[in-house]
Amino acid sequence: MKALVLQAQNELHMADVPKPVPGPEEMLIRTRAATICTSDLYDIKYNPFHISLPVTIGHEGAGVVEAIGCKVTDFAVGDEVAAHPVIPCGQCSACRDELGHLCENMGHLGIDRGGVFAEFFAIRQDRARKKPPELSFSQSTLMEPVSVCLESIERAAVRAGGAVLILGDGPFGIMTALLCQSYKPSRVILTGRHPHRMSFARNCTTVNEKQTENITEDILALTDGRGVDSAILCVGSNLAVDTALAVLRPRGTLSVFSAIDGKASVDLFRVHVKELNICGSCNDMNYLDKALELLCDKNLNLQSMITHELEFEDWEKAFALASNGKDTALKVSLLFD
Repeated sequence: MKALVLQAQNELHMADVPKPVPGPEEMLIRTRAATICTSDLYDIKYNPFHISLPVTIGHEGAGVVEAIGCKVTDFAVGDEVAAHPVIPCGQCSACRDELGHLCENMGHLGIDRGGVFAEFFAIRQDRARKKPPELSFSQSTLMEPVSVCLESIERAAVRAGGAVLILGDGPFGIMTALLCQSYKPSRVILTGRHPHRMSFARNCTTVNEKQTENITEDILALTDGRGVDSAILCVGSNLAVDTALAVLRPRGTLSVFSAIDGKASVDLFRVHVKELNICGSCNDMNYLDKALELLCDKNLNLQSMITHELEFEDWEKAFALASNGKDTALKVSLLFD
């Protein structure tokens, strides 16, 4: 089969690779759509997880069941499905503590097994869901991105009536801002630098970092000086961390969705005197079903996150657009015959 293989750092090529053979609890999926994630771009450029190369990359995928293992009971050949790339072992202490998303022996599509930028991929049946008929294949690839955004919102303790700050206007920042609205906050504020991207954050208040002299004062003014209850870091920036800590109300919560390379500088005195909460957000606690429900919510219009669809053969153009098209693109999806 044809697949996009990361041969070495910054060396992504189309190659012929063996078709996956599904295990007893796995399904072979004929890929119909695979969407480029920001982390795919980082894996190509930096390989931060020290992935053993070569590997077929990609983890946001959807398609049609081609074959099933002998223990698969929930799906049949021909079913249209979306896949979640995180595969907990079910045996380690984290899994036993019902924290499978933090599994100590975690499997992951595109990292320790073949990813979805290929004509076929394999997925364990518990990590897949049937595609709602109202969603296209490319739209249903957003199941996992929506799931991890929900994790960041839950970790930030977003509640009805509270004020929420989203820092960063990348695809996950925009998606998180849209999803927050389903929690009925009093206000969602999004900071960023790209007007085109921020325009997707409907019903949110946006602050362009390039057009303000003091972003902290602007955010405080939007909340009548009280600050925000929750902040979600969707950009790996020390400045964004400082901003969040400055505008959080006493006992507010910062959810760290985007990590910072190296060690971050954190004003612990501010954390101390305001009794702030800082928590990580990694993967998700099985929000697959909720994610698909919200993707079907026409009021949220999360489907609009897919701004471009290109044929698999045009993968180089698609990756260039995802990497450099900050003023034109959000999520770029590859389509397969």
